[in-house]
Amino acid sequence: MEFTGITFAGKGQNLDTGAKVVHKGENTSSYINTKSISKDGGISTFRSSVVIGKEAKNSKSAVSCESLMLDAISRSDTIPAMDIRTNDADVGHEAQIGRISDEAIFYLMSRGISEEEAKSMIVSGFADNVSKELPLEYALEMNNLIQLEMQGSIG
Repeated sequence: MEFTGITFAGKGQNLDTGAKVVHKGENTSSYINTKSISKDGGISTFRSSVVIGKEAKNSKSAVSCESLMLDAISRSDTIPAMDIRTNDADVGHEAQIGRISDEAIFYLMSRGISEEEAKSMIVSGFADNVSKELPLEYALEMNNLIQLEMQGSIG
């Protein structure tokens, strides 16, 4: 099983999303990969649940949550839950929460790019590996939505 998701929480939004996987057979695998972007005080919460039953020997599961906050008033939380009933499983969870660095924006602006466009480029790069997983028409639509959300994000 593979799950890939992305969320964008803006002003007044509190997004609570998640994924659940249950391993019932031997030699099964799962990968949950999520990205969240928060701006203007938006709140993004991701919940994951991985259950590996006692009969699911040799199972593997990985959960990866990456969050990007575009200001000091936004918030991002990850809430992992793992119920492992066998000693013969390989399970991991990784979470990263960060902000756009002032140095990255300064660097792009020193190359003649506006601050708004620099932030937009960084957010698009953050979401890039998700868009590569999508069919072309959906990837274009996702990138267009990111551009719309980023317009006017300064000030």
